[in-house]
This record gives sequence, C-alpha cells and structure tokens, in this order.
Amino acid sequence: MVEPWHELASANSFFNHTHDVISVVPVLSGGPSIYTSSMDVAKQILGAEGKTQSFKPPVIAVGLLLWGNNLATANGETWKRHRRIVAPALTSQTYNLVVAETIATYRETIDAEDWSVDKDTLVADFNRLPRKLALILIARCGFGIPMPWGDPPTSTNYNTFANSLIIVTETVIPRLLVPSWLYKLPINSIRTIGEAWSSFVSFMHAFIASRQVELQDDDEQQGDILSRLVAAMGSDGKLSLDEQEVLGNIFTLTFTGHETTASTITATLGYLAIYEEEQEKAYEEIIKAVPLSADPTLDDFQNLPQLLACFHEAARIYPAGFTIVRELTDDITVTVARPTQKQMALQKGTLVAIDMIAIRALKPCQIGWMNYFFPDHNPNVYSEPDVFRPSRWYGVPDHEISMFGAGPRACIGKKFAHLEALCFLFLFLRDWRVSVPLRDRETRREYEERVMGKAGMVGSGFGVDPLSLKVTKRSR
Repeated sequence: MVEPWHELASANSFFNHTHDVISVVPVLSGGPSIYTSSMDVAKQILGAEGKTQSFKPPVIAVGLLLWGNNLATANGETWKRHRRIVAPALTSQTYNLVVAETIATYRETIDAEDWSVDKDTLVADFNRLPRKLALILIARCGFGIPMPWGDPPTSTNYNTFANSLIIVTETVIPRLLVPSWLYKLPINSIRTIGEAWSSFVSFMHAFIASRQVELQDDDEQQGDILSRLVAAMGSDGKLSLDEQEVLGNIFTLTFTGHETTASTITATLGYLAIYEEEQEKAYEEIIKAVPLSADPTLDDFQNLPQLLACFHEAARIYPAGFTIVRELTDDITVTVARPTQKQMALQKGTLVAIDMIAIRALKPCQIGWMNYFFPDHNPNVYSEPDVFRPSRWYGVPDHEISMFGAGPRACIGKKFAHLEALCFLFLFLRDWRVSVPLRDRETRREYEERVMGKAGMVGSGFGVDPLSLKVTKRSR
C-alpha cells in the first residue's frame, strides 16, 4: 500500500537517521518539501528525471545566473538544448589534452614553487595550488584560452585574464550581495571586485569575437567547448544560443569545473598525509604503473584503483556539491527503508532537498564572522562513515559512484574532473611525500579531528580551507 506523502517525521528523527525521509509543510505560505539523507532514495528521485524532467529552482543557483541561463541552471527542453551543444566537446581528444596540459601545468607549478629538495617544506594554504591548477586546465582544455601559471608583468593589477578570472570565481557571493552603487565608492576591496568583473566581461566578449572569426576562416569546426558555444550563437536551428547563454555557460563551467575538483584534490592529499599507509599504497601503485622516466598517458589512468579510491573517498567525506534541490513536476513513488520498508508517494510541486553529506549530527563551523551548522554522515549508508577508508571503493561500478550526482543531470564534466585530479595526484605523489604539521605531542588522529573535522564552505562548495601540508622530495 502506498502511504500518503505527508506522513511526517520530526526533524530530530531525521538527524538521528531513524527516517530516510522527512516532510515539511509550511504553516503560513509555500508548498510542501521533503528532505532525505538516503542515497537510495536520492538515486530513485534523480534517476526519474529523464521521465519527469524535475525542475531546478533558479533561487538555488542564483550565483550561476549572473551571466545568463546555462547548462547548470536550465530546465526541460532548454537544458537538453544546452547539453546537446556542450556534450560533444568532451571527446577522447579533449581527455588526451587534459592529461597533456595537467602534466605541463604541474611542471610549471613545481618550477614556480621552488620547494627544497633536501628537507621538508611547509606549504601554507596548499589549497591555492589545486585551485589555480583547475582554473588553468578548464581555461586551456575547455575553452582553448592560453592561461599561464605565472602572469607577465602588467601596468595594472587586474588587466590580465588570469587575474580577473581568479577574482571573479572567488567573489561570486560578494557580487550577489553588494549593490551596484557601492562599486562607485572609494573602497578598495569593493572596487577590486568591480574592476575584475568588468575586465572579465571584456575578455570574454573579446574571446567570443575572436573565435567567431576563427570559425569563419576554418572549414573544420574546432571541437572545444568554447568553439561549440560560439558556433551555436550563430546558428538559427534548434541548437542555438544567444550571447548571454554563451557567457552563462563559460562562467558556470569555469566556476563549477574548477572549484569542486580543486577542493577534492586538496582533501585527498590532506587525508593521504594523515593516513601514510594509504599514501604508500598509492605510491607503490604509481611507480609500478608507469616507468619513473615516462609521463602517464590517458590509458594509464584505467589501472590505478588505489589512487582512484582515495579520490572517491575524499569526495565522499567532502562532497563539493553538498545539496541537490529539485521541484517535482510529476507525481512519483519512492521506496524507503527506514523506519520500515514501504512506498511513499511524492506529489507534483513538492520541493526535494537531497543532503549529499548524509546527515548524522550537527557540527558547528565558523565562516568569517558567521556561525553555521554543517551535517555529518549517515551511518546507514557507509559503515564507520567518518573514517577515511579507500578500500570501500574497490571494485565499485561507475554507476554506483554518486559524488558527482546521479541520473540524467549528473555532472557532465565527471570524466574531465577525474582525469585532471588523477593525473595531478599521480605526478605529485610520484615526486613528493606529503605529511601533516603536527602540534607538540599531537597525534595524527587528533590532527584529523582538529583540521579535517572542521570543514565548511569553500567558495560555493564544501571542503577544508585553508590546509597546510609538509612536502618532502622522494629519493629515487
């Protein structure tokens, strides 16, 4: 028998994980909503999107709508149109380019950092390295934009694409909150944001215009994402975009494509620095997979189960996309396991919030001057959910890996992110051993609780920031 959707459970029951789903009915206004910490329920809801085409409320992605509608914010047939334009750019040619550019950028990184080769080097705010790496790779591989690791000297601080892009991706929230008139006041921090965003707009218009000329002069259309977006801008058919949609996709793919991957790379290295035995397993796997004198190729990354498991485990603990919200556009029925197994009918118009961190208990977190509470992990999904255990991912099929979402609207850049992360981790761990800067008499488990246990918002995602690590050159 199908139970009515409005069978309520208390919030306390949800946080204690005795219910897979709770329902909330507002007293004064608004429609019904449900919250779930069950991955099984989440997969049922997200897997049905191909049939129901559930609606992604614009209010939850307002930061990604600053430039225009895009793949991440669109719904229904509009979303399908954006996906049909972007997806063909993600080919084996693109993925080979990701590997090649990751290798080149890694070497630029090491040259720029100039770490000691004969003693430990403490790298404060290690997060900045994966963050910049991921930005460069999406610019080079996704849009064919030459973004160097180090910028050439300029006459002003914000007239290079790299500088403006970095500032723009780091200041989305302030951009939303600060009124336009405030940018005219002589406040340096505010004016810096305004100048960077203005510069970014100018750069992107210039890149679009330049690519339009290239496409007119070249009979063979280039296959990168920018070329496909620009070509669609000049099309009159079903696969057409206006300029605001092109800008919206460039910004969104850049913003979401670098931040989530960078946070997970940082978390992976943070945990490997604590769990040295897992780091050594990954290192042994790496040196067996590819000769020390050779660079890895695209095919090599199919044979690194330990390294991939470490990445997946870090992404499980710190899912950058920590909440998925949908509004149901049709009635659906889901099967829940707790408190008892039964079917639950969810009505059209219901707002669904999927907690990807899988709530167990509330933990305080300080972000700036504000206190937040972030949820922990549901013990009904994974055994010992707070333990870093890569082995839980050995042999798990790809469709069971849910950190990048599930169903038709799962992250389109999943393989792109996997490759850049695995390639960077491969090169880094082959050359360097990472360890943690412990306090006097502090154990690794105490460090884990003090540092890794205090995760919070990093940009628009969830992760650990800042993270300091010690790096030691490996002897050959």
